[in-house]
Amino acid sequence: MRPADRAQLSTPTPRSSFRPDQPVGELGFAEQFVTWAMRVQWTHIGDGKQQSLVLQRACASVDMPEGAALVAELTDALMRATKRPLSVPCPKWRVLTGDEARLLGFIAALQARDGTPLAVCDPEWRSPSHATSIWAPAQRFALALAAAGLHFCSTRMGETAFPLAMPQMH
Repeated sequence: MRPADRAQLSTPTPRSSFRPDQPVGELGFAEQFVTWAMRVQWTHIGDGKQQSLVLQRACASVDMPEGAALVAELTDALMRATKRPLSVPCPKWRVLTGDEARLLGFIAALQARDGTPLAVCDPEWRSPSHATSIWAPAQRFALALAAAGLHFCSTRMGETAFPLAMPQMH
């Protein structure tokens, strides 16, 4: 590998910062899609692995056919790792919750490969037993998103925000 190629591969994407009460309309499409997908999955939890037909179709439409299963797997891991109920509102809620902001930051850090994804997690998620159970499904989900062309922080790289796109998908 030439040095120029190595530099291009190791350049991290801009660090994202998500915050509670941040309007979903300020997020790029990838972030809105993940927020919407997690919310839809949360409303169809059942045993944690049940998948919504709406979610399956939406994931297939963005060229990520395995996306619904990955969201269900990540949701299940988050439920097992957290002793308290997570704050995940209905799909049409217009702002991020604290738990959603931490989850988006975690997935963004996994996509950016910056080496600090757990730094943005809920402290409960960082325990050695929970970190490994959450890390694997989150990593698979982040990779599937990237393979489908859904990259976090793209609004900072020239893409315009999708105001209120997420609720319109539901």
